[in-house]
Amino acid sequence: MENQLKEFEELLVDYFAGNLSEEDSRRLCTLMKSDRIYRQKYEEMAKVRARSFVPRFENEKQTNYVELVSRLSMHPNRKHLTFSLRQWGYRIAAVVLLVIAMSVTVYYIYNDIQIAGQSKQLCMMEVPLGSQTKVYLPDGTVVCLNSGSTLKYSPSFLKQKTRDVYLTGEGYFEVEKNPEKPFIVHTNELKVKVLGTVFNIRSYHEDPEVEVDLVEGKVNVFMNLDEKKNVVLSPDECLIYNKERQQMRKDVTDAKRMTLWTTGRLNFVNTSFVSLMKDIERKYNVKINIKSEQAQKEIFSGSIDVKLSIEDVLEYIDVDKKYTWTRKGNMIVVEDKRK
Repeated sequence: MENQLKEFEELLVDYFAGNLSEEDSRRLCTLMKSDRIYRQKYEEMAKVRARSFVPRFENEKQTNYVELVSRLSMHPNRKHLTFSLRQWGYRIAAVVLLVIAMSVTVYYIYNDIQIAGQSKQLCMMEVPLGSQTKVYLPDGTVVCLNSGSTLKYSPSFLKQKTRDVYLTGEGYFEVEKNPEKPFIVHTNELKVKVLGTVFNIRSYHEDPEVEVDLVEGKVNVFMNLDEKKNVVLSPDECLIYNKERQQMRKDVTDAKRMTLWTTGRLNFVNTSFVSLMKDIERKYNVKINIKSEQAQKEIFSGSIDVKLSIEDVLEYIDVDKKYTWTRKGNMIVVEDKRK
């Protein structure tokens, strides 16, 4: 054990320096998942390193951010993951956590937010549009975060009676089992409580519905407006919450198909054209202006490889050649073809 711990520390030194090979990255992840000792050691070393950058974070301006990132051995030009600071006015205390996404290092920050009328300091991870990533939480839980998503949790995550995280966007959770500490995912509308299971939550602010799909185990879903109203899900069941009606309904689903996005595919079942375009906007970091009345009535089902160019994706969707797609920069306009 002593030799392995020494090996782990050496791997971390290379990791923070940005000199870790892919093979060593896999070894580091294996050790992180194997024992809590490694995760605690990681947090200790990460905090020491992060604190050394606090004064610089507080004094730098947004215009100097690229230079700052370079000093931290981060890679903002890699399209799979970038680091985002919403407001430099946030008080940054900071801890670095391990993120596995094309072997890219990401730095987390602490930010003060209001939850249930109280100010709480939370670690925050933000995934930009056009990206997705996988993170390991301190308890060993694995979370895949989709494009345009944010995950927050307390710095004292392991010390609390429940393991609480706060999600905006879409996340696929493989929760580490711990009967003594339930794992709770909070969204604006719902609270999902589990002990150890695999499930997907989709909760974007702009979407009219929130959806929870269960792959393995069991989850209990509560409404934030009325926690007496709850639904228990079994595998291949989903919970859909309508924001306007403030109503929940349970349905059957192909949960594994609904989580295909984690493998690089855009999956849609009886999806409206508008909703599909929203997904494409997030995946490709574009804006789509729908000027077609016909398109707004269409329903689609299928699966798309997001490695395709956006032009190929739009051609795949418009198989009957009903529309014209005009692109200027990041803006795409959809119109009916003139007869």
